Amino acid sequence: MDSIDLRIKEKRSKYFIPLLIGAIWNIFFGSLGFFNLQLSNSLFFNLITPEAKIIANKTWWFVVIMAGIGYGIVAFANHKYRFLVTIGAIGKMAFFFFVIYLWMGLIATDFAATVVFGDFVWAIYFFFFIFSTREYGYL
Repeated sequence: MDSIDLRIKEKRSKYFIPLLIGAIWNIFFGSLGFFNLQLSNSLFFNLITPEAKIIANKTWWFVVIMAGIGYGIVAFANHKYRFLVTIGAIGKMAFFFFVIYLWMGLIATDFAATVVFGDFVWAIYFFFFIFSTREYGYL
């Protein structure tokens, strides 16, 4: 008889769950904007956008979905593809400051400010992740 192979599964990183939640966060809000742009515009903006801005907005939400998929990939193999989290942290911080600026000018809604506060929290966590796992490099 063949011996039974009882190998223990490779233990997942302590960052697996938070990165996977970050992936779901991005995929959810990206899908909201990409697949239901009318609802997304009404939730995030107080002004109706012209056609050119709608196309740009749809492209933006597609990028958000792709970032979410990237975070999901990092959740499963966090020592590889870390550059996605580095880029994501920088992008989330920039997006936070941009939307807060629009919110203070009454262009962005309270809902948008709330969502980007969530992105700000994720950016802080992503920076923590990057510096906590610096043995793999920062990118």
